[in-house]
Amino acid sequence: MKKIKIMIVDDHLMIREGLKQLLGIENNIDVVAEVESGFDCLNLVSVFQPDVILMDIQLPGISGIETTRRICERYPHVKVIMLTIYEDEHFITEAIQAGASGYVLKNVKREELINIIYSVIQDQVYLDPSVTTRLFNYVRKDGMNKKDDIDNNISLLTVRELEVLRWLVKGHSDRIIAKSLSISEHTVRSHIKSIYKKLMVSSRSQAVSKALQCQIITGEYLSNHNPS
Repeated sequence: MKKIKIMIVDDHLMIREGLKQLLGIENNIDVVAEVESGFDCLNLVSVFQPDVILMDIQLPGISGIETTRRICERYPHVKVIMLTIYEDEHFITEAIQAGASGYVLKNVKREELINIIYSVIQDQVYLDPSVTTRLFNYVRKDGMNKKDDIDNNISLLTVRELEVLRWLVKGHSDRIIAKSLSISEHTVRSHIKSIYKKLMVSSRSQAVSKALQCQIITGEYLSNHNPS
């Protein structure tokens, strides 16, 4: 079996040395580099070509999460495991969004860490069990807050924006909408931009989906109104 090449990124020398010794016992793992900052990591990834990076969050210069984001963008084949003391939900979600394959607390046992490394190499993901419940509660609460935000923003849609949204749902172009409402195409685009912001979407298809999902525009309207 080909050895798994590991890079350790942590600003504490004792942590780096400790991890190097613990992992060095495993025959199929080779610690090829250990650095103290995100900048060093980014500069040396192409040199050492690690398969897995063990990344701390708090680093001098740029954070471990930002470093992870850049690594995953430039080297998508490299797996990043966040190895940290932080149980904060924001850090966890940001790490996942940045592309991390694992989120592990530093009190992890040696055998567990090695198994996690083997797992992520096989394209699996890992979340430390001690933060799972907290993350689920955070995501659930965040989803409810976003729904409230959307509901509040929907109530802010102007009469003209609702008119434009109805035409969007019917699939008409900016030119047709402008002609039908006797306004300029520039004005139509301004209304659409405002609609995107209030519905918290970024495209016409998302706006249409949200309009139907939230029943801003109903199926009854679509069946009874066929603008020409």
